[in-house]
Amino acid sequence: MKRLLICVLLAAGCSTPPPPEPVAAPAPQSQRELGPAHVTATALNVREEPSSDAPILTTVRRGATLQLLEEKDGWYRVRVASGGVGWVSSKYVAMGAPPPRRGRRGCPPDSDYAFEKSPLPSFSEDGRHGLVVVDANVNTDGAVTSTKVVSNNTGDAALAAIAEREIRAAKFIAPVRNCVKRSFVFTYKRAF
Repeated sequence: MKRLLICVLLAAGCSTPPPPEPVAAPAPQSQRELGPAHVTATALNVREEPSSDAPILTTVRRGATLQLLEEKDGWYRVRVASGGVGWVSSKYVAMGAPPPRRGRRGCPPDSDYAFEKSPLPSFSEDGRHGLVVVDANVNTDGAVTSTKVVSNNTGDAALAAIAEREIRAAKFIAPVRNCVKRSFVFTYKRAF
């Protein structure tokens, strides 16, 4: 009986208590987005970490909409339109959607030149081949006022005259900058 008692005591002393039930870690709170914002800088680098020394993931342009995810020490963690996530300096971001682009009342928006009537090349299989480059001065009405042959590697002055005639017959829509139509120089490159 003593032996049995000693064996029971030894077994009880050597056995380990069952491990405690693991405590479940609190479920992470879902990331509450801070809302939309837009870029105020001309171009803004989106970085891997909230540091100006961190590698650049992408660059976004002025007016681009970002989704703000988190704020940390003057930096926002953002989601860009393509779905990528990174960090941007809060100095160059404004909350909300970008303001609508408005010109002055009655003012056309800025635009590049366009052809109203494009040059009509004349074709011929005979003769020399090469490239003629002509600079054409275009006024605010879109008319070509003068031309100058910049280069002619065909060696044929008649082909340069044809290229000048073609671009003089063209009609442009002048570009607009700050509500004002602008004259410009158009470079016409004509292959023969």
